[in-house]
Amino acid sequence: MKLILFLLLIIRPVVSVESSDSLRNIIKDFFNDQSAPGAVVIWVQNDSTLVFETMGFANISENRVIDPDSTIFRIGSISKALNAIGVLNRVEASLLQLDEDINSYFDDPLISARFKKPVTLRHLLTHTAGFDDKFIGKSSRTREDARSLKDVMQKELPVRIIGPGEISSYSNFGAALSGYLAEHVSGLEYSELMDSILFRPLGMYHSSFDPDYQALRHFMTGYFPQQNGLIPLDYDYLHDAPAGTMVSTAHDMNRFLKVILDADGLEKAGVLSREMREEMMRVQFTHHPALSGGFGYLWNIFEYSGHRVIGHDGGYIGSAARLFLLPDHNTAMFIAVNMMDFTFISRVTELIISSFLPDSDINEQVPSAPERYTSQRPLHEFAGTWRNTRYSKHSFTKFGVMVGIMGQEINTGIENDTLLTLPKPDGSLHRMVKIGPNLFESIDGGYRIAFRENGGKITHLFTSGTSAFERLHPFETTRVQIPFLIAANIFFSVLSVIYIIVFLVRKIRNITPGLHSPGGLEFAVAFSYSSSFLLYLPAFAMIPEYEIHIGFGYGMPWLFYIITVLPYVALGFTLLLAIQIFKEKRNNKLRLVFSLFVILFSITLFLSLDYWNLAGWKF
Repeated sequence: MKLILFLLLIIRPVVSVESSDSLRNIIKDFFNDQSAPGAVVIWVQNDSTLVFETMGFANISENRVIDPDSTIFRIGSISKALNAIGVLNRVEASLLQLDEDINSYFDDPLISARFKKPVTLRHLLTHTAGFDDKFIGKSSRTREDARSLKDVMQKELPVRIIGPGEISSYSNFGAALSGYLAEHVSGLEYSELMDSILFRPLGMYHSSFDPDYQALRHFMTGYFPQQNGLIPLDYDYLHDAPAGTMVSTAHDMNRFLKVILDADGLEKAGVLSREMREEMMRVQFTHHPALSGGFGYLWNIFEYSGHRVIGHDGGYIGSAARLFLLPDHNTAMFIAVNMMDFTFISRVTELIISSFLPDSDINEQVPSAPERYTSQRPLHEFAGTWRNTRYSKHSFTKFGVMVGIMGQEINTGIENDTLLTLPKPDGSLHRMVKIGPNLFESIDGGYRIAFRENGGKITHLFTSGTSAFERLHPFETTRVQIPFLIAANIFFSVLSVIYIIVFLVRKIRNITPGLHSPGGLEFAVAFSYSSSFLLYLPAFAMIPEYEIHIGFGYGMPWLFYIITVLPYVALGFTLLLAIQIFKEKRNNKLRLVFSLFVILFSITLFLSLDYWNLAGWKF
């Protein structure tokens, strides 16, 4: 296989029947070397489909293979890109305005006026509305339990955490709200609207944002890997439909690739003008004009192996997908698998681009030494720890930051008092100099980062036109918080055990142990916290692993309500202990110091748990 791939790379970019056949064989080898039961691979170039492969099973137990005409599969967040087309269709129909206050479309304000600047459709389409992230309860297991888009948007919008238009933070709810606006002004239910203005005009007759029971008979079942093998997942119903519920078929996606590649394709179909299509795929927001990448209208714009790409990835439990447009080469790619794993997708992407496209000159360009910019701001103001802004700041799922699921943390440092350092993915460091106001460039690769200044302080780090990191206080960082929480768990667990032993001894000696006795309230504090920590084990065991991966999409099991109220119980006992110490005069100074330590440790732990939304029902 490696020899075939080597020869294929030598003869590119000439595409022949023989090379295409060899490519298909390699793709099939890649497929056989991964775990997803089924896959779809499509590559279109110059209005010709060069690769069209459906491999494996749509459902293992039924021994059902993928039918390119009828097998529907999830495309995840690629839904956002097609939603944008439908929303912009409503803009061209003069039903929506890009820069109009969203609240102006409703009798009662939909979005609270937390910031002076109103949220507009443009903000929703560029992920800059400032919404927090939210995952809990965003799905239903059955159609009967599914909530309407209107109900969810009017009752479940997350709080806004930053003013609109300032920072991009990828938002499912923001994208969903744009679709709801289209629904609201059109007077049609969202999926019916998209059928009318997008799918039917494009001839995508098997695509939908709300497949019916008949269509779901042909659904490509998603699978989740566990130690004992793959488990099948039933189709479920996401409440933020425009952000991720679209299903399609291989032939429908092949048709879409050809239409979207044609500059006049959407206009010919009566969907969107050529001018609006170009606006949609042009950078509409970037954190800094000198940084790479940006957002169009719900389309991501970036570079891949030196080639300009307009596209989107999509992922959900039991599915992963990628849609890339490479407009400079008039080519497009779509890949999907029925498992949340991008290994196969990444390998095929690299293979196809390296096989069919000419070499980029990116590796031949020798970056010149950056010209230093002199400013009065000291370099240490740019050093610190930063957290990616996409995580749940006001929800229980914020704990995902501690386990590495979201909210990646990175550090910038100083070298020799002249260079700013930033870790690379391989662990080495970018060594950077200042080349402009709050703008830095690597001295050995041309990579750039920028910083946001607000109120005279550096508040955010931008590693690309779309990636933002917020500055953290040292006490907020996971390298401080995780060791502290572990230490607190050990301390209060050991203290609980010690006091249980002491109480048993007192019981044997006929000394009634009560909360009024010395140590009783300390035990109550310790036992409340240690019980909370211990109960997480059965609580997480109560739900399948895949539900954790979607952020408790079906809601929180009852045990979590008990767990998260226990820190408040512990805090109550802590206050009682403080009152007892204040009222009683203790002659034993060592005992007094210990009680004060328990109080201080308890309050600090409560503040930490509250910071991570693990205290109280923040679901």
